[in-house]
Amino acid sequence: MACPMACSRLVDSREPGVHNYYMNLSELLESSLILPKAACTSKDEFISKLLDKIYSTGYEPPLPARDVLRIIQMREEIGGTMLPSGLSVPHARLKEYDDFILAIGTPGVPIIHQGIQLRLMTLMISSQSGGPLYLPVLAALTKITRDREYLSLLCNADTPEQFIDLVKERDVELT
Repeated sequence: MACPMACSRLVDSREPGVHNYYMNLSELLESSLILPKAACTSKDEFISKLLDKIYSTGYEPPLPARDVLRIIQMREEIGGTMLPSGLSVPHARLKEYDDFILAIGTPGVPIIHQGIQLRLMTLMISSQSGGPLYLPVLAALTKITRDREYLSLLCNADTPEQFIDLVKERDVELT
């Protein structure tokens, strides 16, 4: 199953005759791919749980989960994807794949990785080039996690729906 929101766009009709395509971060979020308060004790275990979530909900990247995990781990070895805010953005860019999948989770207990408390993890699977969504999503996530109070609200969401509602409150346009 492909990510249904990745290919959809809204038409911006603010300027008559001009069609600028845009979408907000919340439009990419699917409750089936959000894992609040995940039971895990390490960043690696958290990555595996989010990847399992992707495959168990019917999403079908072109490679088996173990191969995608290996790609993510190789990327992590090049340079960590942990930001000072506590946002972790592990990702896999796949050849011959033109979709975008975003899974998000918060740890149930504090996880310290490289001296930083991991507060929010986003696992992205995209085309090798990153496609049109990778960088805008990364920028949007970085923006919303700069606000410590708001990040705490996101991290304390008990359900996927509550998490999505919180994102909608301060939605960010993907540009």
